[in-house]
Amino acid sequence: MKIFKNYFMGVAIVAMLFASCSKDENAGEPKVGDEMATISLGAVLNDFIRNQDVSKQSIPECSDDAPMYARVVLTHELGEEDVVVPINFDGTTYFTDYDEDLAIPIPEGETTTAVSLTDFWIYAEEPGEGIMPIWMAPKEGSDFENFVNDALPLNFDLRAGSKKYVDVEVLCFDDREVNLYGYQFFDLVPIPLIKFCLFGNFCPSEDGRHYVAGYSVNVWSGDDNTGDPLYTEVGNEVMMDDETGDYFSDPLCFFLPDTEGVDTYYFEISIENTDEYDADNAGEIILSGAITDDEIKLFYDEETGAMDYYHFSYGCGDDNPPPFTDPTVTEKRYKACLKEVGDSDAFGFAYLSLIGNELTAKTWVPFMEPNATTPQHIHENASCDDAGGVVWPLDLVGGDYPTSDANGELYYTRTWSLTNAQVSALGDASNRTINLHENVEGLPVISCGEYDSY
Repeated sequence: MKIFKNYFMGVAIVAMLFASCSKDENAGEPKVGDEMATISLGAVLNDFIRNQDVSKQSIPECSDDAPMYARVVLTHELGEEDVVVPINFDGTTYFTDYDEDLAIPIPEGETTTAVSLTDFWIYAEEPGEGIMPIWMAPKEGSDFENFVNDALPLNFDLRAGSKKYVDVEVLCFDDREVNLYGYQFFDLVPIPLIKFCLFGNFCPSEDGRHYVAGYSVNVWSGDDNTGDPLYTEVGNEVMMDDETGDYFSDPLCFFLPDTEGVDTYYFEISIENTDEYDADNAGEIILSGAITDDEIKLFYDEETGAMDYYHFSYGCGDDNPPPFTDPTVTEKRYKACLKEVGDSDAFGFAYLSLIGNELTAKTWVPFMEPNATTPQHIHENASCDDAGGVVWPLDLVGGDYPTSDANGELYYTRTWSLTNAQVSALGDASNRTINLHENVEGLPVISCGEYDSY
């Protein structure tokens, strides 16, 4: 490995100094108690043979910018630290000054704490929007892990009253290759995130028995799988309870960038085998589709902030909730963002699916008046400013309209088999709107949305 590092440009060694403040420290050093340990980081760049041709074929070319800041993420027994600290230079060595955010507490009654360094970046200027690192420590399992001796995470014990040096090997960074280091793009530039969780059931046979599904997920930014990858082959873990013998799994959660405006994320969900069952089509995509941050926010309780998860069933005869659908089925899909009219607070989403002559409509309004009967119709025009006449009523079997529950949530779904004439009359649903009304007379309108294909 030493020969490798002397041959390829772009590999750096970052020495991490873990020091507690004991009595023999310099007078200028901050003092901490016996149950704290402080961390300072020193960066030492190796002398490299700058072979441009070789480096371009291996890892990205190094920047000539001097390191000025380090962003460090580490966990310890009492919590997690995610801090940015400036880097100083004494003429020989790059190092970080003392930072109170890196004062690590020692558990009561203990003399050491277990520390894990999980993320490490070096910047030429203070990190912020649009600022990329110049060096980065690769993670285990990444394409670049073999370019260093010890990929992250680095695990060690930190003792109060001692000094500890840990070498952290970093590679020169190119933001076009972020996933090769084991990071997601939004790990590098802190931006608001929104959490979205999945849970699934699987019925591999006609007897209808439900199993906890094993599945893997790919996520891209944008409305299809040609966007920037956010997560790749992330799977849930299905385990057996030793006491009951039952299999279980926690929901699989994703933290997605939530910037100003509407963000869209494209999901592909594949079924996988578990210790409890073998799927005939393991590895195949069973659900896919785009979802926006506005749709994800509907999974959160407006008052408590508690989050529900997206629950899908595969092979169980259940109709999976939108917006994800079976990619093997040819269908026309439409989605409308329902916006409240007046002070109704009736906002949500409406969906249409047309497979041949089979039309399925779904409406989801999580927050509105409780126990409210809500007439709804597809209207002939494409604008809520002038919806026009009714093309198709979205009613229940028997002609009644759906009613919100005692908590004020309205979830409606119905499927019709249309004649060719009815399909023709419906036309291109991307030129239609949906109105929700307060009463059966059709007035007033409490929510409206304009359908668009997706």
